[in-house]
Amino acid sequence: MTDPKPPTRADVAARWHALVRGETTREAVHAWTVHWVEGEGAFADFAPLVETGLQYLHGFDLCRDPARPSVLWHGEAGEGEWYHADDAVAAGLAHWQRMCERHDADPEGWARAIES
Repeated sequence: MTDPKPPTRADVAARWHALVRGETTREAVHAWTVHWVEGEGAFADFAPLVETGLQYLHGFDLCRDPARPSVLWHGEAGEGEWYHADDAVAAGLAHWQRMCERHDADPEGWARAIES
């Protein structure tokens, strides 16, 4: 079986917006990213900033144990708490969108800036 087509920035943005609006869960977004972050899809040739967006989305379901804050896991918070607060998820989207805008305004300058 061949891998599905790699996600685009529009795909990442749509999932992220749905998460911020409460139309999907952190767990569902994480599950969507697994192939592209942990699996064979991680070797795909992504458009700029898609991989960054996938990494963010992949980690938004991280939970921690308040009694042992260094213990993190993917999945439902259960007895724990979300590592990334809801406002951090929304702020991450705004930050990623600004990075995308900077890239689109000057792709070569953006590439030079991240290489240095």
